[in-house]
Amino acid sequence: MVQKKQKRTLKKKIARSKPVGGLITQQKVDDTVGMVAGEIGIKIVKYLGEKKNVSEFVIADKLKLDMQTIRNTLYKLHNHHVATYIRKKDRQKGWYISYWTFNRKRIKDLLVSIRKFQVEKLRERLDKEEANRGLFFICSKACARLDFDKATEFCFKCPECGSLLQQQENARTIEHLKEKIKAIESAS
Repeated sequence: MVQKKQKRTLKKKIARSKPVGGLITQQKVDDTVGMVAGEIGIKIVKYLGEKKNVSEFVIADKLKLDMQTIRNTLYKLHNHHVATYIRKKDRQKGWYISYWTFNRKRIKDLLVSIRKFQVEKLRERLDKEEANRGLFFICSKACARLDFDKATEFCFKCPECGSLLQQQENARTIEHLKEKIKAIESAS
C-alpha cells in the first residue's frame, strides 16, 4: 500500500517537471489559453491545474471574480474542449452546479488548430496583397488603407477624414506576411 502511494507521488512529481504534452511547456499552455479565453482563462486554468471536478462557485470564490465572468470564461474554454464539466443538481436548492476539470491533453491539438487558422488567414491576406500589387491606396493620416476598387468608390478620398489617398507600394507588406507564415510554420 505504501509503495503504491510512493509511486503515485513520484508520477505526479515527474508529470509536473516534464513539459506539458511532450513539447508543450507551461508558457505555451498559458499562451494558448490566453488566445482562447484571455487573462481570466489563464488564471482559471492555473487554479484548476490537476484538480478534478471543481465547483464553479469555488473557482469564483478563490479567484475573487464574479460568477458571470467565471462562467463566460469557463464556457469559452469548454467550446475549445480545454475544460470539461459535469452538472449535478443541488438537492437543497434545486439548482444545477457545474464541476469543472482542465483538459490538459487538448492544449496541443488546440495549439495546432490555432496555428493552422492563423496561417490560413495570413495566406488569404498574402493572396490579396499579391493580386493587388501596387494597387493599394492609403490616407496621408493613416486613417484608412483601401484597394483600387474601394478607392474608386470613394473617389480616391479617405472615407474617414476626406483627405486625398496616395498610392502605396506593398512589397514590404508581402515580405512581412511571408516571414510571419514561415515563422508560424517553423514553430509547429
